[in-house]
Amino acid sequence: MRFIDDWFPLIATINAPLFDEHELKSMADGFERYFERGERYTLITVSPRNAPAPGPRERKMIAEWANHPRVRDFSKRLCVGSATVITNPVARAALTVITALWKPASPLEVVPSIAKGLDYCLRRVQEERLALPGPADLARYRAELDLIAQNY
Repeated sequence: MRFIDDWFPLIATINAPLFDEHELKSMADGFERYFERGERYTLITVSPRNAPAPGPRERKMIAEWANHPRVRDFSKRLCVGSATVITNPVARAALTVITALWKPASPLEVVPSIAKGLDYCLRRVQEERLALPGPADLARYRAELDLIAQNY
């Protein structure tokens, strides 16, 4: 998992093409840096184009990490909202159903595009009065360019 935080408090994560134990460790280590930092943030998560959805074993690993009391506590206190980009409408609907049954520690939006995800994240930044390193429209523009360039 790659973390991009040039526009902190907006953080972008780009998943590896395949999720495995190495990716889980990368994810956990990456978030640990932000937990230690102790500052509130918003998050957009994208996957490489045509990456397969995680299988049952991988989903279980993600759920166990996300449901750990320490991770839930830090996520609840620090993450003001996250957007997960899923372009496939069937997969997006499935995740929407899952999040209706499983309550994330922080607000989560499942969105069809990077643009919609950035809209949500930057709206949360504004609502929570978090300071960006520059104008929001410039952060959005740069973030979208970087995500598209690195993701597709």
